Amino acid sequence: MNPTHVSELLDRAAASVTPTETDPASRLVDLGRRSVQRRRRAWGTAGSVAVAAAVAAVVALPLRMAAPDRSGAAGAPGTTVSLGGVSVAVPEGWRTSEVTTFDPCIAEPRTVYLAARRGSPRAAQLSSKCPSEGQAWIALVQGGVPLSLTPERLVVKDRQLLEVTEDVTQSQWTYRAFNEEIMATGVFISGDAKGREQLLKRVTWPAGPPAPASGGLMLPDRITSAVSENAGPMVTAMDAKTLTRIRAALTELRDPVPAGEECTLQVPGAVGIGLDGVTVVLGDATCPQAVSTGGGRVRVPAGLGKELLDLIVASDRAAVERANKD
Repeated sequence: MNPTHVSELLDRAAASVTPTETDPASRLVDLGRRSVQRRRRAWGTAGSVAVAAAVAAVVALPLRMAAPDRSGAAGAPGTTVSLGGVSVAVPEGWRTSEVTTFDPCIAEPRTVYLAARRGSPRAAQLSSKCPSEGQAWIALVQGGVPLSLTPERLVVKDRQLLEVTEDVTQSQWTYRAFNEEIMATGVFISGDAKGREQLLKRVTWPAGPPAPASGGLMLPDRITSAVSENAGPMVTAMDAKTLTRIRAALTELRDPVPAGEECTLQVPGAVGIGLDGVTVVLGDATCPQAVSTGGGRVRVPAGLGKELLDLIVASDRAAVERANKD
């Protein structure tokens, strides 16, 4: 074999090798940006640990190009798609599209998207409105929405409690099951008010946790902390006296809300309290009811949420004062 042949073989071998990541620097920046966003939105120790572990696992893997997107033909009557336990009955004439990263600013109308994650909206990068704003589409994003300690709005659909967030900048609403999962599959629905309502009817979530057999709210057997962030910075109570009062007040709530009589718990007014993996949201006079992510929905005195919040704030303040003296 002469030197010319060796050179030709080396050239062919080099040309056949394709790097797994064409722009590793931008990929790492994107991973870091998503990590910060998730840490800012997730609450509680369990959420922070889960997010950090997930990011560490991603960074440890070899960088690879995203899998190609796949689109399906227009849906025939009866077509159903599922992701992360959530199902959508595809409207007749709509198409489906499987994508690695979902960006609402480039969403196409009359499409049901199934995505592994949600990307940064292009409107945020360009400081302009999304071209898809107001168009009708649905997106299921696995593990795409963090649990809120004090949800913007809680509604009931098919006996499932849903956390609902409105994004006025992109004319879309976000839905996720209000359960104990730190990150849950999110459903993003775009369109006008009537269209969103009709599309929401096509979405099915797994059944929510049942109420305790004894009635009342499902609570932890033992509470080591109570956390709230209502209309201000996060505050925490850890002293035994305050925790005992909070648990006793919630345990006394025994008047269940019959099906069909649920009202919408929303801010301002609602108070969310995290109790060792279980979140309890209590409403004010506009919706004097309380729910637990562990199960149960009961009637409450209108001012109970504010009363419990005041206890947590006082406990947090006392702890800070003691720490400053030490």
